[in-house]
Amino acid sequence: MTIVPDSENRFINRLSFRLRVFLFFALLGVATPVVLGAALWLANGVLADADSGETWKILLVYGGGAAFLLMALTVAVGTLFDVNVAAPVQGLVRDLETALHANPNHAIDVAPGRYLGLLPEVTRDMALRMADTHHETLDRISAATAAAEEQRERLAAILRDLHEGVVVCNLNHWILLYNQRSLELLHITGELGLGRPLFSVMNRQPVLHALERLSNRFTDGRHRSHPQGLTAPFVCATTDGRHILEGRMSLILDADEKITGYVITFEDTTDKLAALGQRDRLLRSATEDLRRPLASLCSAAEILSTHTEMTDEDRVPFRAVIWEQSTTLSQMVETLSDEYRALVTGHWPTTDIYSANLLNCVVRRLREEKGIDSVMIGIPQWLHGDSHSLVEILDHLIHKVRDETGATSFDLEATTGDRHVYLDVIWEGTAVATPLLDFWMEDRLEETLGGLTARDVLDRHKAELWSQPHRNGRARLRLPLPPALQPPSSEGAPAIPARPEFYDFGLLDHPVASGELGARSLKSLTYVVFDTETTGLKPSAGDEIVSIAGVRVVNGRILTGESFSRLINPRREIPESSIRFHGITDEMVRDKPPAEVALPQFKDFISDAVLVAHNAAFDMRFLALKEAEAGIVFDNPVLDTLLLSVFVHGHTDQHGLDAIAERFGIVVEGRHTALGDALVTAGVLLRMIDLLEAVGVRTLDEAFKASSKAVEIRRQQAKF
Repeated sequence: MTIVPDSENRFINRLSFRLRVFLFFALLGVATPVVLGAALWLANGVLADADSGETWKILLVYGGGAAFLLMALTVAVGTLFDVNVAAPVQGLVRDLETALHANPNHAIDVAPGRYLGLLPEVTRDMALRMADTHHETLDRISAATAAAEEQRERLAAILRDLHEGVVVCNLNHWILLYNQRSLELLHITGELGLGRPLFSVMNRQPVLHALERLSNRFTDGRHRSHPQGLTAPFVCATTDGRHILEGRMSLILDADEKITGYVITFEDTTDKLAALGQRDRLLRSATEDLRRPLASLCSAAEILSTHTEMTDEDRVPFRAVIWEQSTTLSQMVETLSDEYRALVTGHWPTTDIYSANLLNCVVRRLREEKGIDSVMIGIPQWLHGDSHSLVEILDHLIHKVRDETGATSFDLEATTGDRHVYLDVIWEGTAVATPLLDFWMEDRLEETLGGLTARDVLDRHKAELWSQPHRNGRARLRLPLPPALQPPSSEGAPAIPARPEFYDFGLLDHPVASGELGARSLKSLTYVVFDTETTGLKPSAGDEIVSIAGVRVVNGRILTGESFSRLINPRREIPESSIRFHGITDEMVRDKPPAEVALPQFKDFISDAVLVAHNAAFDMRFLALKEAEAGIVFDNPVLDTLLLSVFVHGHTDQHGLDAIAERFGIVVEGRHTALGDALVTAGVLLRMIDLLEAVGVRTLDEAFKASSKAVEIRRQQAKF
């Protein structure tokens, strides 16, 4: 094998070092028998001529000499080893310790270690490399420190120059960062204080409410499609109540998509709101001042019109002037009133709100109190307003109704109209008289900013409030609100084809009710309306459930707060064609439980309720295929809104969920999600029950017979 010169030299150096170490110990090993043998040989020659009495002396002399010689040789070899090996090695160790702990630039002296082969050179090279690495690390640290300092200065300059105050907090509401502007807006002298509680300088409830809204939006995944993402507006006050702050909150997420804190940006709107209040009083005064002459003019017109002694010729000019002025003043009053409301509401921060989130806040608040039960019902809607003040006025009104009527159970529902979304508070009993309702409007709401009255909240939402009888001996308060400005919409997205109809005619023989249950009226039954989303449309060919959701319907009410919704890991890839339907991706279900875990939970949620689905054969087939694996049986009675639609609207072949919802005037939100479709189907069911009763189908048994007729209709249609 050919070795290059450098490699050859290094190879020889390695051998020479090992050879020297070997020779040190080999010299001792060879010298010992040689010295002992020579001593024995010399002693043997002397003993041959000596007397027997001199033997021990001769052995002592020669043995001692050999021992002394061996000791001298050992000391010499040890000295040579120490000088040429041990001492240089110890010197290298000391040099390395110096370079490592004291001076990275310390030079390694290789001269004393000339007999150590490559060890001194390798040690020196390692020390030099370590010094270079140390300097390189210091340079990188210096560069990173300079960059971080530059970014810090830029951030400080940006925060300093911002017109808005900025405060960053963790989930314990401790302040982690703030800018100079926030000190000015909060009217704090000195330092705000890192690690100081936010609520020592800012009103608590609106901040907590905004954080709750954003946390719920993030937990439900609605932030991905929400126009404001992980940001929400709010209004709060300083702790002394002297300054009103309008702000926005944004959540902070870490690398694992967990909420770690929030950022608040805010500005002082005290002067603006004070100006609004002043103009509010001026407009109120102007409105009231105009109403008085208007009443006088109308009264004069009435007198003049009934004054019989005046001639017709005399009445004409008075009548014309009075009615002209009355009309003009009336128009002025209406104009001023509209401008007043526009002025008051124009600055107040409002946003699009999902009614389920709003009403759920009210339900949770009432749940903490004894003596009031509240249930959120109906199909959620999108509306526009100030979430915090709406929660406060609804809570206030429910307490007033309880105190006045003795009602302790309330339904909360959002419904749509032509121009408004109505928030309804429904109870068992009589309606509230209008004068009493007007009196309640002057009450101040304790948790609102600036001591707003209930009337102020209504004015800021351009709304009126009234009470009226409801059906079945019930009454309601109705609050009309503007619809959402930008509700979630599929507008502009590619059209998603409707799920094709599936028929498993044998299903009609599976859950047929009989006896007492079958004889009960449809309105008296408890239902669970459900829907599934799947990887595809062929359950028997390996497609799996990726989501299942249901909502309970009791006594003709959709209990929005009693819902079930689960994502399910299908243990297979979700095709792109299916993702177009429901938007559920492989990433979303990767860590979710499989069907054999989720379906028993759904079975517990159903209990003994009647199952309802649109195109139920499709969903029930998926459930049936998982029964053995999950150890459950879905033996509840099943109604299909598709078949019932065929029965009541046999004149058309449009029986898709969207088409039926449009016929019934149901606003469709969240389509092609399991819970969204279940809510829409629940709304369809309630409208359909009324329609079925009108054609003589009143009990569950009669509904099954109607479904059987619908199947026969579809069979006949399939022949043509």
